[in-house]
Amino acid sequence: MPRSRLTMKTLESIPEGDGSMLDRTVIVYLSDGAETHHSRCYEWPFVVIGNAGGRLKTNGRYIQIPNYGRTGHQTINTLYNTLMHAAGTPRNDFGSLDPNLDEDMHRGPVQGLFG
Repeated sequence: MPRSRLTMKTLESIPEGDGSMLDRTVIVYLSDGAETHHSRCYEWPFVVIGNAGGRLKTNGRYIQIPNYGRTGHQTINTLYNTLMHAAGTPRNDFGSLDPNLDEDMHRGPVQGLFG
């Protein structure tokens, strides 16, 4: 029995509103190994495809968050907060806080990605 696969082409073929389901979709690829084989988990690469019907400012950009603990640094929590904002259920906190970082590095959406 063939397995069914949901692909980007499938999403593009499903009408939704004035576009397609793909127009309102966000796909997130992430590494399960952070920056190195024996990671300290300071850097986590993510690829975000789509803009959630215009609610995310992806526009083919590359966004690099400043390194751990530096001014402007944001945690993975803020990416998840961003996705929650884009889904229409805004949250400004998600998950556990790193006690070595200022709380504001964990709060709100990623600067420049949502809004």
